[in-house]
Amino acid sequence: MNKIFSFISLVRLNKPIGIFLLLWPTLWALWLLSNGVPNLRVLGIFVLGVILTRSLGCAINDLVDRKIDAKVSRTKNRPLALKLISIHEAFYLIIILVIFSLVLVFQLNIYAIKIASIALILIILYPFTKRFLPIPQAFLGITFGFSILMVSVSVQSQITLEAWLLFVANAFWVLAYDTHYAVADMKDDMKIKIKSAPLTFGKATMKIIASCYLVAFSVLILIGILSNYSFVYFIFLFIAFSIALNVWKKCILLESTANFNAFISNNYVGFLIFVGFLSQS
Repeated sequence: MNKIFSFISLVRLNKPIGIFLLLWPTLWALWLLSNGVPNLRVLGIFVLGVILTRSLGCAINDLVDRKIDAKVSRTKNRPLALKLISIHEAFYLIIILVIFSLVLVFQLNIYAIKIASIALILIILYPFTKRFLPIPQAFLGITFGFSILMVSVSVQSQITLEAWLLFVANAFWVLAYDTHYAVADMKDDMKIKIKSAPLTFGKATMKIIASCYLVAFSVLILIGILSNYSFVYFIFLFIAFSIALNVWKKCILLESTANFNAFISNNYVGFLIFVGFLSQS
C-alpha cells in the first residue's frame, strides 16, 4: 500500500493543481476552436490526455531531479528523493504512461500525432533546462501550449490564427504563475546553482510577472474581439484579471508563502477564463 501511495505522489495525483492548470487552456482551445460545444469524444481524449501528460511530466521531472530534490526543502520528501521508488520502477512507470498517452493520441489525426511527438521531446527536455536556461519557466510555458496546437489541428485540421494567439496568451500566463511558484525555491535554487526566472529577474521579478499577466489578458481580449464575443466573455476576463492582480499585490516583497498562494490562485483565474469561453457556446 505504501508503494502505491508513493507512485501516486510521484505523478502528483494527490496534488491536482497541475492538472487543472494544464487543463484550463486545453478547454479554452476546445471551446474557442470548436465554435461552441466540442465533440464529446474529442473532449474526453484531451481531458484524459492532460491527466496522463501531467503525470508523465512529473515522473520524468522527478527522475531527472532526484538528487536535486533531496537538497530542496519543498521537494526533499518526494518518493525518488527519499528512494521510496527505485529508478527502474520510475522508468517502467514512465514507459506505461507513454504507451497510454500514445493510445489516446492515435485516436486523433496525423497532424496531432506529429505535434504530440514534439511535445513529448519538450517534456523530456524541460527538467534539464533548469541547468542552463536563465528562464526555464518560459520553456515550460511553450511546452504547456502544445495541447492548444493539438486541439487546433484535431478540430480545424490546421493551426489557426486564434490558436496561435491562445498559445501566446497561455505562454505568458504560465510564465507569470510559474515564476510565482519559483519564488518559493529561490534560496535553495541559489544554493545548489539551479536557474530560475526569479533569480534571473531579481528585483524586477514582480514587474515582469505583472507584464506577463498584461500580455496574456491583452491577447485574450484580442481573441474575444476577433471572435465577436459578447460582453459576458470580457466580464469574466475582467474578474479573472482582478484576481490575478489582487494576489500579485500581496507578493511585492517576494515572500515565499504569498507567492505560492498566488500560484494556487491561478487555478481560479484559468477557470474563470474558461467560463468566459463557455458563455459563448
